[in-house]
Amino acid sequence: MPSVASAAGLMNSLFQKRLILVCGKGGVGRSTVAATIASNCAKAGRNTLLFETNANDRFGDYFGKPAVGTNVVSLAPNLSGVNTTPAAALEEYGLMILKFRTAYEMVFENRVTKAFLRAIPGLDDYALLGKAWFHTTEEKRGKPMWDTVVFDMPASGHSLSMLRIPKVIIETVPEGPLTRDARTISALLADPARTAAVVVTLAEEMPANEAKELSDKLQTELGVATQHVIANQVYPATVTTGPVKQIITALEASPPLDPTLAALLAHGRLMRDRHALNQIYLEQLRKTITVPLTEMPMRFTANGGLTPTDITAMADLLAKALA
Repeated sequence: MPSVASAAGLMNSLFQKRLILVCGKGGVGRSTVAATIASNCAKAGRNTLLFETNANDRFGDYFGKPAVGTNVVSLAPNLSGVNTTPAAALEEYGLMILKFRTAYEMVFENRVTKAFLRAIPGLDDYALLGKAWFHTTEEKRGKPMWDTVVFDMPASGHSLSMLRIPKVIIETVPEGPLTRDARTISALLADPARTAAVVVTLAEEMPANEAKELSDKLQTELGVATQHVIANQVYPATVTTGPVKQIITALEASPPLDPTLAALLAHGRLMRDRHALNQIYLEQLRKTITVPLTEMPMRFTANGGLTPTDITAMADLLAKALA
């Protein structure tokens, strides 16, 4: 039997949460970080669902599988993925409630109902959030279907709007099934033993400022605990020390260079300058955020895309960093 201390550590571990919300500004690598987190959860023996919405899917490529669609598919041992849409989420909800497709089509697929549903503000986002919540409760033979759901959320502003919806429903909708489910979702989001947010950023001015603001709003406005901020795509220090630095210095002091050496020097300077910029904003993040900051290095690939090998390597680095 685990000790009290080890049990507490287990509960506090990111990879042991029921729901992990991966948030951040567009273009910071949210999907990549979500895939590495989900990979670690699966390696820990947890049945994990990697959940995305309305996405131009990357998860299929990341795990060497076809593109992920609206049906749950296997990506790796203990790891599955789904890329849902509002229409697919509403259809699944309708079938759960009405049990039979004929009844679902009579109620949800007629012209009047469709027009009514389109007019409800926030319904699409609530359907997507509700489906993620459903997967955290889904059972098979009396046991949880998924130990962890990793939600690759929309960009910052959109994700905040989505997460506000349960609270708005509780405050404005008369008591009934809708408010009951909204309370359950809200309780899950606000429970740090079950739910954690991970904010992904770049060590650059706009993403770093937005990460700070997002982390604060998640906690103060929504009661969602931000457990980690991950600075992604950090340029390495290799160009600022040792032989590489000496080569760059020598090339800078040389007469006009041939095109190959000139391109090499330009690349070295870019790496050096990006590393210096990253260090400025990493220091700013350390001073302004109140949760642990984890750095994920820039990974250079031959064709610009990430492969299963890259995801495995990044997952190992993330696991060591968070340990």
